[in-house]
Amino acid sequence: MRIFPENASSYGANIDFIFWLITGVITVASIIVIFLILYPLLTKNKKRTKKEMYVKGIGFKDLKLIYLGIFILAVADFYFLYREMPYWTKIEESLPKKDLHVIIMGRQWLWEFTYPGPDGKLYTDDDVKSINQLYLPVNKVVHMDIQSYDVIHAVFIPNARFKQDALPGRNITRWVKMTKTGKFPLTCAEICGIGHANMKATVTVLSEKDFEKQLAKLYKK
Repeated sequence: MRIFPENASSYGANIDFIFWLITGVITVASIIVIFLILYPLLTKNKKRTKKEMYVKGIGFKDLKLIYLGIFILAVADFYFLYREMPYWTKIEESLPKKDLHVIIMGRQWLWEFTYPGPDGKLYTDDDVKSINQLYLPVNKVVHMDIQSYDVIHAVFIPNARFKQDALPGRNITRWVKMTKTGKFPLTCAEICGIGHANMKATVTVLSEKDFEKQLAKLYKK
């Protein structure tokens, strides 16, 4: 049984690793906490259980378990930061050299994708657009200028492990490198109005040759 959608991006495995790392540690911690709560309740016996006494919570003796819990929690948090920092730096704080530059514009309630025209430059008069259909070349670094025309939207591509809010008045540049050809869903992950549930698009990842053919078709429209 597949828990996550098929990974189709260069950094998807890194995101999955962070998820399972945090989930594993939290699961162990949860089991310990549940055990500490249930064990006294299930094993209580008047003959072998000391009379409950009020504890003031003053001094190390009374608070040692709390101190231990805080210490373990701090160590776990710093360990998470240590393991995830290289991945987030690579994904969020760096922009590798681009092979393609596109604009993703969210608006109530559709997605508008803009590609560079025959001159190869974005934000010029010969740019071309597609609605609810994003075409990308496989194994190429794609820079995406994420924008919103009206309210807050969120670009969510589950198979790429990619999610980024689109904010009115702001341009946020992110990147993705799809490693498999095929069709993958793109949805809005921010409630943006009555038509939010219908704000869906398709990411079609093509070979470089097929991608060039698709662009040529867009140029003719």
